[in-house]
Amino acid sequence: MSFNNSDYDSSNVEIEEFEVDEVDASELTEFIELPCETVAKLPKARGGPSTSSAKAYCTTASESDTDDERVQQREILLKKLVAREITYSEYQERLPDDELDEEDGYLELAKQQKRANYENDYASARMDAFRGNLQGSSPTESKRRRRKNLPPALQGLMGEANLCFARGDMKTAKDLCLEIIRQVPLAHEPFITLAQIYETEDPEQYLHYSFIAAHLNPTDVSQWTQVAELCVERGKIDLALTCYTRALKTDPKNVEIRLKRAQLAESRGDAKQAYRYYYGMLPYIPQEQGDLMISTAKKVAKKFSEETNIGAALDAMQIAYSTVPDKFSTEDINVLLELLISNGLYRRALDILTIHAGVEVVETGSDMVSREEPKPMVMVTIPDEIMLDFRTKLAVVLVHLKYEHLFEHLLEDVVMYIDPESDGDCYLDIAEALMKEQYYRFALRMLEPLIRSRKFSLAAVWLRYADCSRHVEENEKAIAAYRQVVSLAQHLDARLALAALLKKRGDYDEALEALKQDPDLEYLDPEVLYERCLLLEEVGHYREFLAEGFMLLARHCYELKNRYEMDTVVLGFRMYTSRLGDLKIRNIGEGAPAFSTTNDLSLETEWDLVLRLVKAADHLRDYTFFMKLVFTLRTSKRYERYRNELQQLALTACIYNRDPTFGLNIIRDQIRAIVVTQSAKLNQSHLWNLFNLVILISGDARYQRYLSRLFKRVPGIGIYPKTLLANYHLNSTTYKYALNEYNKIYNKTKDPLIAMLIAVTLLQIASQKYSTKKHSLLAQANVFMEKYRQGRPDELQHEVWYNYGRLYHQLGMHHLATDYYKRVLHFDSEVVRENPQHLCLKAEAAYNLCSIYKQSGNLELARKYMYDYLQV
Repeated sequence: MSFNNSDYDSSNVEIEEFEVDEVDASELTEFIELPCETVAKLPKARGGPSTSSAKAYCTTASESDTDDERVQQREILLKKLVAREITYSEYQERLPDDELDEEDGYLELAKQQKRANYENDYASARMDAFRGNLQGSSPTESKRRRRKNLPPALQGLMGEANLCFARGDMKTAKDLCLEIIRQVPLAHEPFITLAQIYETEDPEQYLHYSFIAAHLNPTDVSQWTQVAELCVERGKIDLALTCYTRALKTDPKNVEIRLKRAQLAESRGDAKQAYRYYYGMLPYIPQEQGDLMISTAKKVAKKFSEETNIGAALDAMQIAYSTVPDKFSTEDINVLLELLISNGLYRRALDILTIHAGVEVVETGSDMVSREEPKPMVMVTIPDEIMLDFRTKLAVVLVHLKYEHLFEHLLEDVVMYIDPESDGDCYLDIAEALMKEQYYRFALRMLEPLIRSRKFSLAAVWLRYADCSRHVEENEKAIAAYRQVVSLAQHLDARLALAALLKKRGDYDEALEALKQDPDLEYLDPEVLYERCLLLEEVGHYREFLAEGFMLLARHCYELKNRYEMDTVVLGFRMYTSRLGDLKIRNIGEGAPAFSTTNDLSLETEWDLVLRLVKAADHLRDYTFFMKLVFTLRTSKRYERYRNELQQLALTACIYNRDPTFGLNIIRDQIRAIVVTQSAKLNQSHLWNLFNLVILISGDARYQRYLSRLFKRVPGIGIYPKTLLANYHLNSTTYKYALNEYNKIYNKTKDPLIAMLIAVTLLQIASQKYSTKKHSLLAQANVFMEKYRQGRPDELQHEVWYNYGRLYHQLGMHHLATDYYKRVLHFDSEVVRENPQHLCLKAEAAYNLCSIYKQSGNLELARKYMYDYLQV
């Protein structure tokens, strides 16, 4: 059901009682749910108990109990205030939530509140009628308990106190009032008399007792107003606003109090709160005060429009228009039309134009050509004398209503009556409306007179002309227009659009030039520079791409000038950030050009650029730039989310750039972090392979002591990482230690590669000049080589033959070595054919054969194998 305030008249309401069971289910949906009320006893239904009624009763009883608790809490607070156990501010803070000001909803739900208020009034009237009260609720009726009245004996005592006060016997009057307060602490009469006694003697006491009297008699509006004025005189603005608010809870339609409250908040400098109060006052201003309503509505609409709250601004103007439309001036109508258009209420705007501008709108039928929902066909008659703003807004409204059959007539009317040289902003408004509805060709007709004019040939107009040309695919006109925009102003969107069109046309050099920015003359825009970087990468200008990309990313970072500062960054990887303070003496972005902050890039976009730069540096083999980029990014907190990724990239950069100092520190930090937080990942082969790569480029023996301490301190490390320690002993010619470590590993793993390393170690021991039992050592080496052969798959037998050849080659047994090398040359398998760059050993075997034949003097065979298998 829907209701209208203008149609409702309580005197014409007919009340009838009936049972729920007598009503059809379909008709029950037409009824409004009543607000929860406290009832003494549930009426019994004929057909059994009603679930909905029982539920409503439970809810009502619960709310009643809550109200009783709130009243009791309020009385306790009042007693403490009377006894001066708490101050005014403490009293305000401890009040229940329902005592607070609740006018915030006006800004969002003003229309819904009006509807809800009417329905609540209607439901309350029905409830009063059911209770037998056909006169309705009393306007001063409150849900709280009524104030306590004085007993008859104390009423006489109160009268005597007033007489003493009138005769000037202040002491007796004061004593009588205090006695009454002692017996009935929540009676307001003695506090009023006490306030009058102290009015001239002690202004502070006068305010104190007046404030208490107002709280004990909250329905006395005059008392609240008087206390508010006293607070204003004493500079207690917050307390005065609270008093005005409490007065309005009793008399919400008092416009004078609402106006004083708003003006007081405005004088305090709280513009936001003041305009909330002005906005809340609008529905209560009577028609007789139309000038006040219009001025207040315009003030509120202007303020809310500045705050982009155009919905509330429109609501303020519509409240005034619905009350006093005859008092609206042309300027006021124009403001209302602007707000209606901004809120998309185009049909309502057209109706107001027909009323106030003399526009005639006649519906002639429906447009059935479109597949969409048919809309009415209209004919519009525009008066010749219509004012300029109304003519423009009429065109804008009809464009937004998509009356395409009227566009030709509208544009001709605008061109006929509006001069683009003096009133070009009207053309621009209509063009923007056409662009919003995607009528770009019509918009071009509105923009062409502007770009030919002297006054309005501006960058903003050229930009819209270029956008329309681009949408209708007139790319040459769009390119020329965008060039004009760039020449008139440093418009970044125009640069991006121009570059996109030039790129589409294939003019990459011109597109790059369009995106070029001069750091000496302007603030660099990050988005434009990012697009330029992508275009540089796309056309393959990698050097420029690296330089531009580094400049873009370095705006968040500190500049690194030497290896000492790079070492500080490595300490940052290790989470010891104390030395980073040395870098922070300088400013972030020092050495980089100035950037604007309006179009900053997202972190994800910048990280994608980082990865692109890393790939480009790898493509150019420029690992010095790789290191510089990664270490520089680590100085910024912006990339803290990608801390682990940056650490891994830094390690990769150190390996490729053959910088073992930083690489060893970084890999040790990674191992330390895994030991502390993720010990399960400690035996991953990837980690120890990276460690081995760093060792290979370092040539530093310090890692042996580090590994020895690590293996003793962390017993959970597996057996394979200990191969690194055995390899160290093998490379250091401490063969007995190496043999001991390899034997431990082989006994646990039976790995054929470890068997080969044992054979190599035994061979090295046997090859020493002063070693004994050489024959026994070589026999053991052959045994382990046989175990190595048996453990390798048949597809990789050429690897076994090659290692046998190397074994005999080192021992000087060339006849056996050549046999195994030739086996490698004649070996073939599908696995080797699929991965020749990694598995084929023919070139290595042929080279060793060449060296054997060359040493023996057989140069022809050496030349043959060289020509057949070796290529330079």
